[in-house]
Amino acid sequence: MQAQGKVNYMVSLSDSGKKPLKTRNRGYVWIVVMVVLASLATVGVVSAASIAITGPTTISVPGNYYLANDIVNSDVPIGISITAPNVVLDGKGKKIDGIDSSGTMGIRIYNAGMTLFNVIIKNVIITDWGTGIRTSDVKNSQIDSVTIKSGVNNGISLWGSARNTVKNCIVDQNGWSGIYLWATSNSNTLTGNTVTGNGVNGIAIQSSNNNEILNNKVQNNLGAGIYLYETSNFNTITGNTITGSTGDGINIKTSNDNFAYKNTLKNNGGGISVHVDANNNEISQNTVTNATLNGVYVGDNSNNNVFIGNTLEKNGVGIKIYNNNRNTVINNLVKDNVNQGIWLRDSGTNVIVNNYFYNNQNSYLASGLASNTWNLTRSDQKSITGGANSGGNSWGQPNGLGFSQVTPATNGICNQPYTLATNNVDKLPLKWAKK
Repeated sequence: MQAQGKVNYMVSLSDSGKKPLKTRNRGYVWIVVMVVLASLATVGVVSAASIAITGPTTISVPGNYYLANDIVNSDVPIGISITAPNVVLDGKGKKIDGIDSSGTMGIRIYNAGMTLFNVIIKNVIITDWGTGIRTSDVKNSQIDSVTIKSGVNNGISLWGSARNTVKNCIVDQNGWSGIYLWATSNSNTLTGNTVTGNGVNGIAIQSSNNNEILNNKVQNNLGAGIYLYETSNFNTITGNTITGSTGDGINIKTSNDNFAYKNTLKNNGGGISVHVDANNNEISQNTVTNATLNGVYVGDNSNNNVFIGNTLEKNGVGIKIYNNNRNTVINNLVKDNVNQGIWLRDSGTNVIVNNYFYNNQNSYLASGLASNTWNLTRSDQKSITGGANSGGNSWGQPNGLGFSQVTPATNGICNQPYTLATNNVDKLPLKWAKK
């Protein structure tokens, strides 16, 4: 779709054969000026008017566009191609429908010759394409209130695109991931989306940094709910509700310095996994319940991670630590898990303090385990159980026979140390109190 012809308006100061403008009647001059301004205003109205789209097309001129009717069973490679910046496409609730062909795209935003910016896609339903919407080298743009369903590949794919917002979208039953950011798609915001029933992951971030994943509902996806991998660093995952994933609710793999905070995870295959050279991540104040495997898993040479203030309840294992060093586990509520509260193997120099363990079997430590720290120096800071002093962990059991339940205590600290295994002793176990 090409731009309409531009209209140029010029006022000559010295037309041939006429007196100079400055010698003419002043009222005449003002009439000329007013005519020019009115003409320019008319041009502005024309350029701002929305342009109807009735079928597959290319938008190559900045402007406002709207979908005038449904596009059904389109067999073209790209339903709508946007190659210009400063474009608004309002679907008006209409549909762009393909024929389930891999490699096709409902909407593509890309120009090989330039970075596109300020493109807004809103209020459109996209079904049965390879990928619903794909951006390539696009910045400062929005995908808002779009429904994308039944695609062969990904629902929304951002490639090499930065500072964009995907919000209030429904991304449902696509063959691969619902929303996929990759190839250094940095500093994007995904918020308020509902991502359900996709064939691999709900939201996947690959080799992309500084993204915010906020307040999304991620449900019943066949891989992970949210998956960060291949050096996706400094991302924030906050306020999401993640349920029914076949894999982990949140999976952070080979990625560093990410922050997962106040997410709610329920009925997933696993809870939150940090593994395979994933370092310096913080997992804070999340609630993980009814995970088939682990509430939290940290494994495979993943070091210097912090797990603080999480609630891990009714999972297979509360916290599993395998082949890692120098992680910190502090202020977590770990209760009513099916197998163990905490499980360690081939790991050392981890700090595990001020946690509330309340499980039929609170711990499993493999033979030959290196030394870990189970208490800090006694302090007058209130402990997780509400005692006057803090130091180690609380060890309770539903049958009332946990170490912290049966051992006498003074000022909230048990009078005897609790030996979990050789070189692994909680020297200041907390007196139990119900939580």
